[in-house]
Amino acid sequence: MRGWLLIGASGHARSLASIVHGRGDFVGALSDASLAGVSQVGAATNSGLAPFTRGATGVPRIFADDDDALSYALENSLFIAVAVGHNSARQRVAESILARPELSRLTGALVAASATVDPTARLGPLVQVGEHAHVGPMADVGMGTIVNTSAIVEHEARVGAVTHLAPGSVLLGAAAIGHMVFVGSGARVLPGVTVGDMTVLGAGAVVTRDLAGGATYVGVPARELTPKKGAAL
Repeated sequence: MRGWLLIGASGHARSLASIVHGRGDFVGALSDASLAGVSQVGAATNSGLAPFTRGATGVPRIFADDDDALSYALENSLFIAVAVGHNSARQRVAESILARPELSRLTGALVAASATVDPTARLGPLVQVGEHAHVGPMADVGMGTIVNTSAIVEHEARVGAVTHLAPGSVLLGAAAIGHMVFVGSGARVLPGVTVGDMTVLGAGAVVTRDLAGGATYVGVPARELTPKKGAAL
């Protein structure tokens, strides 16, 4: 049984707590600025913390400061998961963690018990693979990326760092998406197609051709979403 430190305490953190418990692991510590007013004693009866309080150790150690939490994780050999769904915020936290070499042994991927990850796939540090997700043969998933519930990364697909594959999204064989991309729920990237950095794919979009980075694409086939004339940017 492994203990985990979750950096973050909002919705995505609750999903990660479920993954942790589903593996038979436990949440050993929890860090979020929103916890500044929560005492260690009060955490046991705080209804908002209920998803985190299961497990062999009972109530996790509560921190409002990430540095203090990381020091606690190091002292107690807790594995670390960045429980922040937003890409840019997750990148800031992940980079601060990976800048500390002494924490490197604690930054392995968190993979749900119901997920399947082929032995030839590569998962970078701080990757999360959700319930019923799949990462296929020779796929490559970059640092800090979320492969969320039932998302699929097929054979030889490549995913950049700090990207978020929302629930039910699919990257087909040899597709490649860049860094800090958001792939909406149910979106699909067809085989061999490339998507550039910092792209947003709307829910249900189907990407049939290579897309440049830094834009939002929606629809079937996916097309760039442009603001209406006169609309505020």
